[in-house]
Amino acid sequence: MDIIGISGLVVSVAGFGLALWQLRKTRYAAEAAAAAAQETARAIRLIDSVATIHDICGRSRDLLHLTREGSLKSAAIAAFELLDSIAHFHVTGSGRSLATQVQWQAIIKAARWLHQRLESAAIKKRISSTDRTALITAISKIHRQPSVIATIASDRGAYDGNS
Repeated sequence: MDIIGISGLVVSVAGFGLALWQLRKTRYAAEAAAAAAQETARAIRLIDSVATIHDICGRSRDLLHLTREGSLKSAAIAAFELLDSIAHFHVTGSGRSLATQVQWQAIIKAARWLHQRLESAAIKKRISSTDRTALITAISKIHRQPSVIATIASDRGAYDGNS
């Protein structure tokens, strides 16, 4: 073998070793990027969940004000929108992870009852003080449940972010 052949073999082996080293670095970088992407997606889902739950809480507060004012038609519409928001959120992955199906069904049942009562009152264009009191109590209970769920979501996100 001549000196050029031996030199070429040394350079080839060194180049192959360098290529393997670069592939290993590339693999670690890709794994780190995938982990960062997953963490970012988790954080976005958490923020979206908390925002959605706070929207639900805002809807229940608006409904409470409308019911107290006696704006029956507007309250009935607000009750429908509240029910719709809850029904859509509870089937999401975040909704399923934050509360059980039984808890969500209880909230939906209460919101459905509330909507039906307000629709009936809006059609009659009147509501008794006893019924108004019962509706305000029901709205307060519905509001409290998503508020607790929002707190759980926020706490879970803060806890997960520090672990």
